[in-house]
Amino acid sequence: MTDIPSLEQRLDRLEHGQARVLASLAAIEGRIEILHQEFQRTATTVSRFSLAQESAKLASQRLEGFVSDVRGQLSKIEAALDSKK
Repeated sequence: MTDIPSLEQRLDRLEHGQARVLASLAAIEGRIEILHQEFQRTATTVSRFSLAQESAKLASQRLEGFVSDVRGQLSKIEAALDSKK
C-alpha cells in the first residue's frame, strides 16, 4: 500500500502544479501587456504618419494652386505684351 500516494501527497503535487501554471500565466500576461504597449505605440506612429501625409498633400495642393495662378497671370502678361507689339 505504500505505492499509492496519500491524499496529502496528491494535494501537494496539485498545488505545485497550480503554482507552476500560475507563474506561467503571469509571464504570459506580462508578455501580452508588452505587446499591447507596442501595438499602441505603433498605432500612434501610424496615425502621426497619416496626419503628416495629409498635411503634405494639402500643402502640395495649395502650392499647385499658387503655381497655377502664377501661370495664369504670366499668360495674361504675355498676351498683353504680344498685343502691344
